[in-house]
This record gives sequence, structure tokens and C-alpha cells, in this order.
Amino acid sequence: MVKGKTPAVDVELANTVPAFPNALYAIAALSMAVTAVMLLLGYFMDAPLKEMANPVVPENPAKAPWYFLGLQELVSYSAFMGGVGIPGLVVVGLGLIPYLDREREEPGRWFSGRQGVGVAILTAFVSTVLTVAMLVFTVKWGWLRSWEATSGVPQIVITILNPGTVLMTLFCGWSFLTVRRTNSTRMGAIALFTSFLVAFVILTYFATVHRGPNWHFYWWPSLWPAH
Repeated sequence: MVKGKTPAVDVELANTVPAFPNALYAIAALSMAVTAVMLLLGYFMDAPLKEMANPVVPENPAKAPWYFLGLQELVSYSAFMGGVGIPGLVVVGLGLIPYLDREREEPGRWFSGRQGVGVAILTAFVSTVLTVAMLVFTVKWGWLRSWEATSGVPQIVITILNPGTVLMTLFCGWSFLTVRRTNSTRMGAIALFTSFLVAFVILTYFATVHRGPNWHFYWWPSLWPAH
């Protein structure tokens, strides 16, 4: 499907080790360690089960499991883009990385060397600033339908133009800027992946701690109104 040679073609086996048994044993040991930790946590810590659901008085806020709360924050901006559009584009982008990254330098190495580490650190800082700034903006000033001049915009506009799509566009722009600055598609992929990862972590934390009843902003859950 893709023309060209992989970095492993016409390369001697010097300084290499076989995947079996070296990598296989390491992966198996790590899997058993993670399983043991999860079993210990499950034995000593109770699951946070709540009372039975009451259809007459639904839970407010009705939050997804913590690992989906980043997506739920995006869904609060636009159901389609937060639940389908942005996750779908991220999955497609990850799948395209092996086809777009045809560079032979530093294959199979974390961050592809020191340059990749620098790109990841700088990108983490930039994406943190952008994500936090967007959250502050939406909490303080709202979005299109919160403003008098644009309160009647159709839903298609909200679907296309919302905080989630704005962040995605900014991250893609930063990735293209990284490609031009470093002349490396791999560095651009590292920048894009780092941006989405950092944003997802921040959005997950924000939705977990700072979203209360009716998905309004609260500094702490202890400040939620009694109901």
C-alpha cells in the first residue's frame, strides 16, 4: 500500500535483540504486575457504588466514569463533535502516523531522541496554556449562545464552531508549525499527540472536580447546592 522501504530493510542485525523471549517476557511480567496491583486495590478498596437509580429524581450532575469525563466535557460543547467528530479524527490521525512518518532517523526510540523530548515538553506547555485559557474563557464569558448578539445561531454553527473544535484547530496548527520549524513529520506527530493527551488530561480533571449540577462551574464539589 505504501511505496518505499522500512528502516529495517538492508540493515544488519548488529546491536539488536529478538522480540522473543526478551520483549515477550518483559511484557508478560508487566501485565502480571499490573494485574496484581489491580487485584490488591480491588481487595482493600471498595468500589464507589451509589444508591439505586431513581427515575423520578435523576442524578444531577449525571457524570460518566472518570475515564470518559474528558469526552463528556467535549460533549457539553457539541454532542456530535465531542462524541463522534473529534474522537474519530484522533483515531484516524493515530492510524495515519505510520504512513506519514517515513523518516529513518532514530526508529523505535522514545520521542525519537532529544529533539523529540524538547518538542514534547514545549508542546505540553503550549497546550496546557491553550486548554486552560479556553476553559477560563468559556466559564467566564460562555460561548455563542451565551452572547446576546449570537444567541440565535443555528445548531450547525455550534457543531462546527465550539471550544472543542477551536482547540483541535489550534493543536493542528501547532503541529504544522512544528513540522515547518523542524522539517520533520515525526516531530509534528509528537506535537499533535502530546497536545491531545495534555488536553484530555486537563479536561478530565476539570469535568471531575469543577463541574457540578446542571454542568455549571464550581471551585469544589463541597460548594454544590443542596437538593
